[in-house]
Amino acid sequence: MKNNTHRRIHSKAGFSLLEVMGVTIISMVVTMTALPNMVAGIGNVRLRSSMTSLAGVLQNCRMLAVKQNRTMSTHFVTTNYGSANGVIAYVKLASDPNPDTFGAGDSQVQLEQPVTRVSTLSGPNAPTIALDSSYLGFTPDTGDPSFNPTGLPCAYSGGNCTSKGFVYYFHDSRPAGQMGWAALSISPAGRLKKWYWNGSMLTD
Repeated sequence: MKNNTHRRIHSKAGFSLLEVMGVTIISMVVTMTALPNMVAGIGNVRLRSSMTSLAGVLQNCRMLAVKQNRTMSTHFVTTNYGSANGVIAYVKLASDPNPDTFGAGDSQVQLEQPVTRVSTLSGPNAPTIALDSSYLGFTPDTGDPSFNPTGLPCAYSGGNCTSKGFVYYFHDSRPAGQMGWAALSISPAGRLKKWYWNGSMLTD
């Protein structure tokens, strides 16, 4: 009888402290190994989502220009939301007397924080080669893009809109001071293309 009781008690015994510690250490090692890839993956999704949203606003700008038979412009502004800055792209009539302000009725999108628009390629993980004429087939402008009534991109100034192609650069902020990089180009024919830095080149 005593032997049977001993067996029942032994069969119900839990994990030993050594076994629990071993599983915990293995879990920590696996987590630490996978964490950098997870962070990079989340950052890449955020960049791609922001570029897709921006491309959507630019397409909307083009459609409004054709539909309304007027030149429309897309503007960029950095605004403060709490402790973080957010980049907003919005569409206005090119001849609007107040292009620096926008309202709820204007087509707009806020890029996912902490995605930031920059004019120069510098900082951690920055692309070493810019998207110039050798890559794009045209010399890009970096000003606010406009679309004329035929849907072609142009640079608006003083009532005139000169045919142009454009390029814009963006990066986010990641742990350990790293950055992910992306770009968006508009050809003079109106083709929008998204680019992402893979560590050696900008690819679509």
